[in-house]
Amino acid sequence: MRFYIATGINNAWRASALAEVLKGRGHEHTYDWTVHGDIRREGDLRMGEVAFNELRAVRDAELVVVLLPGGSGTHTELGVAIATRGNKRIILWSEEGEEFNFDERTCTFYFHPSIERVVCPFDELLRRLDKEQIGSDIR
Repeated sequence: MRFYIATGINNAWRASALAEVLKGRGHEHTYDWTVHGDIRREGDLRMGEVAFNELRAVRDAELVVVLLPGGSGTHTELGVAIATRGNKRIILWSEEGEEFNFDERTCTFYFHPSIERVVCPFDELLRRLDKEQIGSDIR
């Protein structure tokens, strides 16, 4: 199964840790943006290249995991995942779930019917995804 992990740059370490778990189960990363990290100071051509690569990777993934908190790019990737969902599984993770409390941190799209919201410590998310089949419910 091909996967993509979306999150803010401050959570790159989490994206890398989760990617290792998924690759250890034989799954394929569609694009690992953590390799290059923050490219915002590299100019418009580089930004356009990375934007193209990331959106293609989200489109081509069969599993998209969104780790909150995320920035504007993360939310764009979530939107692309929803728009191209087909048989795509979309997991939206939060450590404590405060983003789901219907306040200024809440995004309407967190409640799209195709989203699986998961609230648990990060280590628990890693254990669940390592232990269970990707196609099964991890809630």
